[in-house]
Amino acid sequence: MTKAKAIWALGLTIAFETSHAQEVYLQGGTQGVGIGAALNIYSWFGLHADFNALSFPRSWSVGGNRYDTTVRLRQGGIYGDFFPWSNSGFRIVAGLRFNDNEVSGNSVPTNGTYTFEGKTTPAFPGEYATVTVKWPTVMPYLGVGYGFQPKAKGFGLTAELGVAYGMPRSTYTLSPALAQAAGPAMSQEIIATGLQQVQEKASPFRWYPTLQIGVSYRF
Repeated sequence: MTKAKAIWALGLTIAFETSHAQEVYLQGGTQGVGIGAALNIYSWFGLHADFNALSFPRSWSVGGNRYDTTVRLRQGGIYGDFFPWSNSGFRIVAGLRFNDNEVSGNSVPTNGTYTFEGKTTPAFPGEYATVTVKWPTVMPYLGVGYGFQPKAKGFGLTAELGVAYGMPRSTYTLSPALAQAAGPAMSQEIIATGLQQVQEKASPFRWYPTLQIGVSYRF
């Protein structure tokens, strides 16, 4: 499934669920700020769908070089809510998360130099490496939460703690000026080593924990 199709599918699902929703909510947390809608089907089971977004700058070091990147989070999901106790808002959550999450940016010289393959070289204008990290379009999700249990009309609180799983994919490229300065053979070595370093840095984030807290209104 392409990201465009996934986003359309998620948008249509949220639109459908909102039109039939018994509860709508606003939330914020590690996924960013978002909106969602919930529908109770049985006393012990319901559905909810949401969309969240957040963007912020982040500097990090890989292989002795610093990279100034932008973290762009755009994600939503479709989830089933299981209520083990009929008189409690506690729920167990399982579902799918749809992502357009990406970390991307360029290397920044340190004191006017780069360190590639253990060698420190001067960094001239236009010479930089570009890194990108992207998560899978669809990721399975498990969590626990509070809220969305059938109750009287009005405002309520929601909270959810969970984790999604998906191996991020990385790329590592050199600007034309840096590739020309390094030469074909060294460029390939730099790219191979840089890609491996970025993948090692990103690999632990295949487990993607999130925490969201919000305010809901039941019709």
